[in-house]
Amino acid sequence: MKQPKRILIIRRDNIGDLVCTTPAIAALRAHYPDAEIAALVNSYNAEVLRNNPNLDHIFVYQKLKHAGGVANRLAAIVERLRLIVRLRCWRPDVTILAKAGYERHGLNFARQIGAKNIIGYLPENPAQAKGLPDVRLTPPVFASVHEVEAVNGLLKSLDIEVSPGPLEVFPESKVVAALKSRLPVAKRRIALHISAREAERRWGNDNFIALTQHLLHTQPDTQILLFWSPGMANDPHHPGDDEAASALIKAVCSERLIPMPTQDLTELIAALSLCDVFIGTDGGAMHLAVALRKKVLSLFEDKPDKLNHWYPWQVSHELIHSLDPAKPNVDQIAQHQVEAALDRLLRD
Repeated sequence: MKQPKRILIIRRDNIGDLVCTTPAIAALRAHYPDAEIAALVNSYNAEVLRNNPNLDHIFVYQKLKHAGGVANRLAAIVERLRLIVRLRCWRPDVTILAKAGYERHGLNFARQIGAKNIIGYLPENPAQAKGLPDVRLTPPVFASVHEVEAVNGLLKSLDIEVSPGPLEVFPESKVVAALKSRLPVAKRRIALHISAREAERRWGNDNFIALTQHLLHTQPDTQILLFWSPGMANDPHHPGDDEAASALIKAVCSERLIPMPTQDLTELIAALSLCDVFIGTDGGAMHLAVALRKKVLSLFEDKPDKLNHWYPWQVSHELIHSLDPAKPNVDQIAQHQVEAALDRLLRD
């Protein structure tokens, strides 16, 4: 394959997935310093790449499920058609389907823009697939490698064989300064994130209340910033935890517990950058904290595909899961496990 002048990375998944793609983006920039490198992402995760120095362009589209009503969906379709025209004019020489497995939707998008040299992993049964990448790699066993390693493995077809580096996000300095100016001075700040989208990853508000009370009692010089997904729990598009956060704040009633109802990813990244430690379940916020090089205490389901594929990458961390393999969900994690892990993490 000739030296590419334009490289497109397609990553259309959730926040944590895109964060785990940043080491591959950095590796591409190091290997091709003069190439134009772009990412195609969705409106939900695009802010992850704000200020990323390894990218020349960020192309953003809106998923129809995020658009809302009929009029908004039609507008999203029109904008997507305009984006396809822009990408056809840009003409990437290489397109990477940045995912640990077969990426059917990303491949369809790549075909729509007339992409060349599409690199991606094969599906389990290639004979039944409606389309295949141009450069086809056998996917690694999902539960045996981290997502970062799997995505980085796609670069081998470009003769890039380096160990992947850290996750990276770049906070907006003005937003960081504005948030910092509103916070009381503290020797240490702990980010406590109580939300999780899937039921099996939720620890429960009573557990978080007990943990918060434990933190306030045992860490007298520590400030706790409370993070959650904003919105009502019955929102069909973006269920939130406003009620849970309100209940926790009321139950704890402490000036050292500071609500951080961030409205977008830019605010979330900026606020997390002001913390020293992150506590929460496996998810996008955890991976953002990892990318900000924070110490991480994370609650995981006791499943190999979660523990071995999504653990906190290259940072000091404690990963906790249920002690009963028959009951793998996060709500089976005991309070004493979290308290002991926190003690180890803070002493590290």
